[in-house]
Amino acid sequence: MAQTRVLQRRSVKNAKQITKALEVVAASRMRKVVAAVESSRTYGNLATIIMQRVAHNQEARLHPFFAPAADKPTLYVVISSDRGQAGAFNSNIFNLTLGAIRAEKHRPQVVVYGRKGARFFAHLAGIELKGAYEDIADTPDVNVFSPLVEMMTDGMAEGQIGTVKIIYTEFISSLAQKASSFTLLPISHLTPIEATADNKQIPLSDETVYEFEPEVSDVLEEAIKLYFEAKLMQARIESAAAEHAMRMVAMGNANRNASDLIDDLTLELNATRQAAITQEIAEITGGAEAIAA
Repeated sequence: MAQTRVLQRRSVKNAKQITKALEVVAASRMRKVVAAVESSRTYGNLATIIMQRVAHNQEARLHPFFAPAADKPTLYVVISSDRGQAGAFNSNIFNLTLGAIRAEKHRPQVVVYGRKGARFFAHLAGIELKGAYEDIADTPDVNVFSPLVEMMTDGMAEGQIGTVKIIYTEFISSLAQKASSFTLLPISHLTPIEATADNKQIPLSDETVYEFEPEVSDVLEEAIKLYFEAKLMQARIESAAAEHAMRMVAMGNANRNASDLIDDLTLELNATRQAAITQEIAEITGGAEAIAA
């Protein structure tokens, strides 16, 4: 019995060492990615504001990317992780995606980033898996998204898709993350805003007129490409920061649970040893008394 407790304690100690190492690695990676989160948000929000301002021009309204969504399938871009042990990171993303898919009238299309998502959606009925990408860096090169950008561009132009939605995990803090989604296409017609020097926000007039050089099509083509890249990069970086944060917390909890279990097993082992020693002493004493008698 005592030997069993020793083996259990050694096994838990090994698990404690592993979880501690994973916690430290996740914390280190999170700190590196968090530094890029704010920059990606600033760039992504600026790209959104620019596209919203351009959307109010008559020339832009004729572009298919600015038109209201037609009765066409939706393309979901899902950002998951390559590794597990990150708490509810992937399950939150999957649940949010499944809820959105169930509300679709047409068979939705899915492009997923991350090994966990690729395996999950590969066996999911009722969708068309258009692409699965693994081993994407936390702050990838922008060319990583080129196949997706081309897929969205061709799909919208040919009328194969009507809406593009990105589902990712928003990084709020090291202790708070949220599975979120936003519509990438068609580009919103909401009233654009522009931040002032004193951080107040004022709406721009809908009557603002812009002149495009050299041609509207050339400007829009380049601007939309930059907009896609900015928003996809922002979603990827925020998801990476959230993943590392959730893995750090999960491994920290596992490490503390292992410590508590080690304490319990140590206490039980000591009690078992004490009981065995007491039994041996009783047997020796009883034997000595029998011989003396």
